[in-house]
Amino acid sequence: MTSKKVGPKGATRRSFIAVAGAALSAPVAAAAGSGSWLPPSAGSETLEARLARLEDLNEIKALNQALARHITAGEYKELATLAADSVAIMKEPGVCGIEVDHYGERDVIEIAPDRQTGKARLHVTLHTETEIGPDCTLVEMARQQGSGVISGSASAVLETTYARRDGVWKISGLARRPTTDT
Repeated sequence: MTSKKVGPKGATRRSFIAVAGAALSAPVAAAAGSGSWLPPSAGSETLEARLARLEDLNEIKALNQALARHITAGEYKELATLAADSVAIMKEPGVCGIEVDHYGERDVIEIAPDRQTGKARLHVTLHTETEIGPDCTLVEMARQQGSGVISGSASAVLETTYARRDGVWKISGLARRPTTDT
């Protein structure tokens, strides 16, 4: 009888794949089993509390997106539906648009332990338009052609406070601060 020998190339390749697969799957299995991807404070919270906190964060993010969308579209009547009271959101003169910077990477949203209030620091770019000064023939001609304004953009931080009203998050205050970073 002759025995069949497996060539060294085939055996090496198979053994490499088996060893590499086991080596790569071990850290993934260990991380999944230990729950090490959870934030440090999550260990003391129940699953329901963590879920409620995530839902609150998502609602506040959606509220911020609606704020930016309504201001950019000039829908000032719709802004009233986002506010806890009529003075919470005041139209700042000249602001015609809000753009979230870096897709919210530097934004901070904090929710109070009782889940009734919150606050955020949102990094945005504010787009502004300022009407050109005194009336004269050149300014009047520019206005008739759809211009007559000076447009600009500036980085800012919106410090926003929130309150839960009848189970729905609303904006209770909004302040604009200049950015301190470049």
